[in-house]
Amino acid sequence: MRDGRGWALAVMATAAVTGLVSLGEVRLAAQGGTAGRSSVAPAPVRSSDRLIADLIAKAEGRSATFRELLAALASTNGIVHVESGQCGHGARACLLIWMRATGGKRYLRILVDRKRADSDVDLTGSVGHELQHAIEALSDVAVVDGTTMYSFFRRYAPTDNNRFETTAAINVGNAIRDELRQQVPLTPGR
Repeated sequence: MRDGRGWALAVMATAAVTGLVSLGEVRLAAQGGTAGRSSVAPAPVRSSDRLIADLIAKAEGRSATFRELLAALASTNGIVHVESGQCGHGARACLLIWMRATGGKRYLRILVDRKRADSDVDLTGSVGHELQHAIEALSDVAVVDGTTMYSFFRRYAPTDNNRFETTAAINVGNAIRDELRQQVPLTPGR
């Protein structure tokens, strides 16, 4: 995670939820389309970066834990944008301490630095880790902006230097990596 003042707040996690979100929702969200969607509800995870969107779609098909994260997000009023960017402090991915609430939805942002990842499996585990943090923030209806989000994590998961971490996020990231390593590579050569 990273706050609006540039502090990197790296995070990882574990979720124990059930359900399935269709693979098409993630791909369509990346393309801005809605054709073939089973409902009018927006996809809970979106990316304008085609590579990140493809990685998310592949992870959804190959990781039960990743599917559980998407199902958990779909049960909230949250929309998470996952985009390319740098987090600082050497983190591969981070949930920004930023939130916008409008139209009954709460929007969050995750940054992903593909250059810092050893492989797509590592990167996908890091995205899952950050999605767990998004679920944690969305679990409190009082979290509606960056200030309340910062206060929530300061109470819920303090570490040091304005960094926050949870065991759940660490476990989720590791579970996703383990599930994906048992399968063929997400992208040849990565």
